[in-house]
Parts: sequence; C-alpha cells; structure tokens
Amino acid sequence: MTEPPSDGEWLPAAGDLVFIGGTGRSGTHVLARLLSRHPRLFMVPVEVRFHVEKRGFPGLLDGSVSKRDFVRRMRGFWWRGFQNGRMRGMFRFVPRERLDGALDAFEAGFDDDPEGACRQLFYDLLWFRTSEADPAGAGPLGLVEQSTDTIAAAPTLARLFPEAKFVHVVRDGRDASASRVAQTRGLIRPRTRRQGLEWWEERIRRIDAGEEAIAPDRLLTISLDELLLVPTRPALRPLCQFLDVYLQRRMRAYFQREMSAERANTERWRHGLSPRRAVEIERVYGELVAELEADRVRCAPLVRRTLERSRNRGVEELAPLPFVIGDGPPLGPWARQAADAASGAP
Repeated sequence: MTEPPSDGEWLPAAGDLVFIGGTGRSGTHVLARLLSRHPRLFMVPVEVRFHVEKRGFPGLLDGSVSKRDFVRRMRGFWWRGFQNGRMRGMFRFVPRERLDGALDAFEAGFDDDPEGACRQLFYDLLWFRTSEADPAGAGPLGLVEQSTDTIAAAPTLARLFPEAKFVHVVRDGRDASASRVAQTRGLIRPRTRRQGLEWWEERIRRIDAGEEAIAPDRLLTISLDELLLVPTRPALRPLCQFLDVYLQRRMRAYFQREMSAERANTERWRHGLSPRRAVEIERVYGELVAELEADRVRCAPLVRRTLERSRNRGVEELAPLPFVIGDGPPLGPWARQAADAASGAP
C-alpha cells in the first residue's frame, strides 16, 4: 500500500465495488454504514436484490427466468414492494426515469450480450450514487452494496464483476437466528428457535458454497462478535488493508460510537428462554458448529471462538479472532500486519 497523501485521505482505484453479505441479521448493514464513513466509499442505501435472487441475475443467466419476467419484477417488487410491514425497494433512491432508461437499454442489449447487459444495468442503476455524492469529480470512487445474499450469489457476481471484493459478515448463529425469528413474528419460517438455527446453518452453507467462486485475495470474512472485542485501530486496519483504503477519522468515530457488544445485542438469544431451554439451544448450536468444522466451512473457526468464549465466561480469556482472508487460517487483529511485515509487503 502506498503512503497516504499529506491530508490523510487515500482514494480507492476507479470502479471499486464492494459486496457485503451474510446470513441476514448478521451485521451487514452496520458494516456497510461503517465503510460509507470513508470519504470515497458510497453505500447503496437499500438491499436492491435483483442481482442476487434466483429470479434475478442468477436465474436470468442460467435460463430459468425469462427476460420478460425479470423486467416485470424489476418494475414491480424490486422497484416498490411490500415486505415485513413496510414498502421497500429502489423507489427510495433511484429516480423513475433512471429505472426506465436503464431497463430500456438492458432489453435492447440482452439478447446479444446477456452478461454485458446485466453488468451495465447494475452500474446504470447504482453508480450514480457516487457522482451524486461527489459532483465535482474529485477522484476515484467506490460503491458498497449490501444485499445479504451477495456471497451466496458469488458464482454469478464474481463472473459479472471481476473487479469486486466480497466481505462476509458472520455472527453467532444463536443471536442471528434469534433475531430472525423475532423478525418473522411466527408468520413464516423460521417460527421457532430450533428452526432459526436450521435457517442459519442452511444459509452459512450456501454462503460457503458461493465462496468457492471468489478469488482468495478478494474475499474477507469478519466475525462481528470478535471484531467488537478489539480496540478501534487494530479492529479496522485489516478491513481497510483488504479494501486498499486508509483508515479515516469518521470511520473510527462510527466504530466507537455505534459498534459495541451492547448495540449488537450480543447474547440476545438468551432473552425469554428458561435455563433448561437455553441449555438445549446451546447443545444444538454446538453440534451445528462441530458439523461446520468437520466440513471445513471457512467461517467455522470464527463462530467456534465466539462459542467457546460464551461457554467460558469469567473462566478463560480468549484472544479475539475476527478475520479469515480468502480460504486461509483465521487471524487475530494484528496477524495481517505481522504477516505483511514478515513478507516485506508495503
């Protein structure tokens, strides 16, 4: 990495694209907001989803979804749809005339170049976020997109966007699943805590399968639980190194102010459970983690560390283990810097 300019600001390479994904309820949104505090990284404010859902780019490109059905859903649910008691969709930030123009160009070009048309549609709809935030065109920019299924959809996205980097945010499965069960309010699966753990495991395995398509140097896995145990600078430096940006004051301030174990509702899964039921949930979750380890799922060492810490509260102090880079070993907050120093990397 080159030395930062004298004003402390470092500009990412032109066309940078960062996909953040996870199981859902894992901290993807808070990490995207953290990155958006960098002066050259701009966040897509909602999950746009058209590039990751089966009825989106993946199905369109494998032939299971027609161009007509895709465009209909783009103008319908993905533009403005009702979900979880509220209206959601791109209408919140994409002007209608931009949507119409982008889809007209997409329809005209798709038959001759399906992948090129999909790639262009994504940028036609979303890249304007960077020019809006930087009207003077002061320098190269980066876009942060936070649909939770981005890592699971990597076989499609890594092919369409070879310039992209991927960040997988993982959280204790007991907390993520408890949050998901509370969100569904018993109306759809998962309705129970046990179903919630099954939901979490299924999504972790889908993500791990998707990671096979990502070049190791373009994938970073972060445990939110472990990250929040680390002081600000050593917590954020490996993330910034991965993205080739320098740590900024506003990022540090956001991390200190908004990202804590209390705000993340760490161990929220215990709320409302009897001691007997909590023991049962912990037993089932421990078995799931062991199965993930046996199958060499990439994020398993990170969730194992959090599990062991919760089991040994006040008995054993375990060093935080927040990161896995590509398919490498899990790393503590200072390990990346030490490895770079040993190899002579800048």
